[in-house]
Amino acid sequence: MRLKQKKYTGLFLNIDKSIFPNKKSQVTIFIILGLIIVVIFLIIFLLMTAPPKVESYNEKNPQSYIEKITTEALEEAIETLSMQGGDMTPSGSVFYNGTEIVYICYSGEFYKKCISQRPLLVEHIEQEITNYITPKIQAGFDKLESDLTEDNRYVIESGEMKVITKLYPKLVIVEIDKKFKLQRGDLTREFDHFKINMINPIYDFAKITNIIANQEAQYCHFDNLGYMILYPDYDIKSTITGDSDTIYTITERSTGLSFSFATKSCLMPPGF
Repeated sequence: MRLKQKKYTGLFLNIDKSIFPNKKSQVTIFIILGLIIVVIFLIIFLLMTAPPKVESYNEKNPQSYIEKITTEALEEAIETLSMQGGDMTPSGSVFYNGTEIVYICYSGEFYKKCISQRPLLVEHIEQEITNYITPKIQAGFDKLESDLTEDNRYVIESGEMKVITKLYPKLVIVEIDKKFKLQRGDLTREFDHFKINMINPIYDFAKITNIIANQEAQYCHFDNLGYMILYPDYDIKSTITGDSDTIYTITERSTGLSFSFATKSCLMPPGF
């Protein structure tokens, strides 16, 4: 008894054999279609990931170069100022743990309350930063101009420079006013203002320092614990030396950045 062979009428089994006369032809067409799809995806990927066209004229970009020079100088200045109480070259200071630390509030007389030495600490730090970074920025412009001038393709015009530093909560801004014209052939780029922003709490440190100095000047004492309860973002440590100097260190807990300064107030005679 012979079994009848079932006849399948599925979609793929009823394809006209005149289109695909044999299996080899079918495989070849599928391979070609696969290659086309791969090539399309590769083209889309390359278009999406290709870097933007950059002219060789921008290889020596004054904006990015000056930003780099200024940022490096600014970091150096803030680091030194933070260790020394806000002065680049401390005077009226105490030597502690290998560092000269400025007195922010000072009295060298027995029983006398200290007097604030830096009532305008924020403005003082702004000027200290400006004084430190200005020659470094100028040196950066000089080097940039020298390097570009050596390349005969460039023509440079450079004007006078003015630097301003401003401190804000959690932020330091440096603005540089200077005309700098860079020309190569028919292409010209002109700059007259550069602005650099840096996130840093030195403004906040200065404000807290003044609060501590004012408390010392009024009461010969500052309540570290009470302040930290109200403002838990900061840790304030104080150390009294053998010479009756108080070394304060304010630390921002989230970043670990710190600021140190000294006070000397309400001295007691030996034996008391």
